[in-house]
Amino acid sequence: MLSQAENALLTRVTGDAPMGAMFRRFWLPVVLSEELEADGAPADLRILGDDLVAFRDTNGRVGVLDAGCPHRLASFVLGRNEECGIRCIYHGWKFDVDGNCVDMPTEPDDRGFKDRVKARAYPVRESAGMVWAYLGPREHEPPFPEFPWTRYPADQVAVAKSGYRTNYLQAVEGAIDSAHSWFLHRGGNVSRDWATRTAVSMDLSPRLEAEDTAYGFRYAAIRKPNQNPDTEKYVRVTLYVMPSTAFIPRSLDKNTEVHGQIFVPVDDEHTMFY
Repeated sequence: MLSQAENALLTRVTGDAPMGAMFRRFWLPVVLSEELEADGAPADLRILGDDLVAFRDTNGRVGVLDAGCPHRLASFVLGRNEECGIRCIYHGWKFDVDGNCVDMPTEPDDRGFKDRVKARAYPVRESAGMVWAYLGPREHEPPFPEFPWTRYPADQVAVAKSGYRTNYLQAVEGAIDSAHSWFLHRGGNVSRDWATRTAVSMDLSPRLEAEDTAYGFRYAAIRKPNQNPDTEKYVRVTLYVMPSTAFIPRSLDKNTEVHGQIFVPVDDEHTMFY
């Protein structure tokens, strides 16, 4: 059982919390690609307690910036996404996806002031139907995660997201908990897999074996099968990849999809599930 201090250390991600600093050292999905249209409405984001904005410019490039305009902190979420930049509606200052000020109509051009002002922009990649951003120090930017499914054709990837009213760790624990699925997932969209699994084993108390890895850990949930329980084992292996990704074992009904779950902290008490 964790102490209150240990629980706070693991679950607090906002401000200068150590776990927030850790999350910022990884590439994180922040919005679905389909949510951003060229010159369309900006997307209002909140990641690790920070307010951000995402937009797709006229040429299809995606930018992720701090939500507040560097002039008077008016929100870019209310801005106009037009002609390869997002324009603040307060004074019309306009910034491109790299945070460069490309137009400053309220200041004379000959003073060069717009060349000295920059919005905070973050490195961005699009992959597997998601926009990913790196929110940490530039000098510590890691390689982009090259999971096999990040290179699949678009018609071989299905992605969705939903919000959780819980901290990220509670969400991750549910994803990597093999024991609960024999109770919680008895119906609904996974009923076919449920019937297949229970035909193999009705062992409700699996024995767990874990192995630390360079990327996180993997563990085996080992159950007694319905047939030949003394000589055979039914094993389901779950992968946990830092900081908050789980790869769920494939179903047994010849379905070959790779099922990944990524949990991105919105703040200390809310999580976005991809």
